[in-house]
Amino acid sequence: MRQQQQQYWALLSAAMALGLPPRDGANAKDMFDHAEWEVGFDIIVVQLYEFDIKITESFFQQAEAVASGINLPPESYNFLKVLIQPF
Repeated sequence: MRQQQQQYWALLSAAMALGLPPRDGANAKDMFDHAEWEVGFDIIVVQLYEFDIKITESFFQQAEAVASGINLPPESYNFLKVLIQPF
Protein backbone atom coordinates (compact mmCIF):
# COMPACT_ATOMS: atom_id res chain seq x y z
CA MET A 1 0.00 0.00 0.00
CA ARG A 2 2.89 2.35 0.68
CA GLN A 3 3.93 2.25 -2.97
CA GLN A 4 0.35 3.02 -3.99
CA GLN A 5 0.30 6.00 -1.65
CA GLN A 6 3.51 7.29 -3.19
CA GLN A 7 1.86 7.05 -6.60
CA TYR A 8 -1.00 9.27 -5.38
CA TRP A 9 1.39 11.92 -4.12
CA ALA A 10 3.44 11.74 -7.32
CA LEU A 11 0.26 12.19 -9.38
CA LEU A 12 -0.70 15.25 -7.34
CA SER A 13 2.78 16.71 -7.74
CA ALA A 14 2.71 16.13 -11.50
CA ALA A 15 -0.77 17.65 -11.78
CA MET A 16 0.39 20.74 -9.88
CA ALA A 17 3.38 21.06 -12.21
CA LEU A 18 1.02 20.92 -15.20
CA GLY A 19 -1.07 23.76 -13.80
CA LEU A 20 -3.70 22.28 -11.48
CA PRO A 21 -4.97 25.31 -9.55
CA PRO A 22 -3.52 25.57 -6.02
CA ARG A 23 -6.96 25.42 -4.42
CA ASP A 24 -7.71 22.12 -6.15
CA GLY A 25 -4.27 20.80 -5.28
CA ALA A 26 -4.91 21.68 -1.64
CA ASN A 27 -8.29 19.94 -1.74
CA ALA A 28 -6.77 16.79 -3.24
CA LYS A 29 -3.96 16.91 -0.67
CA ASP A 30 -6.51 17.17 2.12
CA MET A 31 -8.30 14.09 0.78
CA PHE A 32 -5.02 12.16 0.54
CA ASP A 33 -4.09 13.23 4.08
CA HIS A 34 -7.30 11.53 5.23
CA ALA A 35 -6.83 8.42 3.05
CA GLU A 36 -9.70 9.45 0.77
CA TRP A 37 -7.73 8.28 -2.25
CA GLU A 38 -10.60 8.00 -4.73
CA VAL A 39 -11.96 11.44 -3.88
CA GLY A 40 -8.52 13.02 -4.20
CA PHE A 41 -7.98 11.29 -7.54
CA ASP A 42 -11.36 12.51 -8.75
CA ILE A 43 -10.55 16.09 -7.76
CA ILE A 44 -7.32 15.96 -9.75
CA VAL A 45 -8.69 14.48 -12.97
CA VAL A 46 -11.96 16.42 -13.02
CA GLN A 47 -10.31 19.77 -12.36
CA LEU A 48 -7.65 19.19 -15.01
CA TYR A 49 -10.47 18.50 -17.44
CA GLU A 50 -12.65 21.40 -16.29
CA PHE A 51 -9.80 23.88 -16.67
CA ASP A 52 -8.69 22.31 -19.98
CA ILE A 53 -5.16 21.84 -18.65
CA LYS A 54 -3.01 20.07 -21.20
CA ILE A 55 -1.33 16.86 -20.02
CA THR A 56 1.32 14.52 -21.35
CA GLU A 57 0.91 10.90 -22.36
CA SER A 58 3.17 10.08 -19.42
CA PHE A 59 0.80 11.84 -17.01
CA PHE A 60 -2.16 9.99 -18.47
CA GLN A 61 -0.35 6.69 -17.94
CA GLN A 62 0.43 7.74 -14.38
CA ALA A 63 -3.25 8.49 -13.74
CA GLU A 64 -4.19 5.18 -15.35
CA ALA A 65 -1.84 3.29 -13.01
CA VAL A 66 -3.25 5.05 -9.94
CA ALA A 67 -6.82 4.34 -11.04
CA SER A 68 -6.00 0.71 -11.68
CA GLY A 69 -4.51 0.40 -8.19
CA ILE A 70 -7.85 1.32 -6.63
CA ASN A 71 -9.96 -0.56 -9.16
CA LEU A 72 -11.51 2.51 -10.77
CA PRO A 73 -13.03 1.87 -14.18
CA PRO A 74 -11.55 3.59 -17.24
CA GLU A 75 -14.64 5.80 -17.43
CA SER A 76 -13.42 7.60 -14.33
CA TYR A 77 -10.38 9.06 -16.12
CA ASN A 78 -10.51 8.29 -19.88
CA PHE A 79 -11.94 11.74 -20.59
CA LEU A 80 -8.41 13.05 -19.92
CA LYS A 81 -7.29 11.67 -23.29
CA VAL A 82 -8.58 14.80 -25.06
CA LEU A 83 -6.08 16.85 -23.01
CA ILE A 84 -2.98 14.94 -24.13
CA GLN A 85 -0.58 17.24 -25.96
CA PRO A 86 3.00 16.61 -27.00
CA PHE A 87 5.37 18.64 -24.84
